[in-house]
Amino acid sequence: MESFTYVNIFETKGLEYILLICFLILFVFFVRYMNATEKRT
Repeated sequence: MESFTYVNIFETKGLEYILLICFLILFVFFVRYMNATEKRT
């Protein structure tokens, strides 16, 4: 039985861009948090 499914790369690009933008935003907040804790000590 064939288990090959066709995936259109243009249909998944939107989801990939949303995940990338969310990751970058969270990364910026993480870096700011780490820098803020260094200044307190």
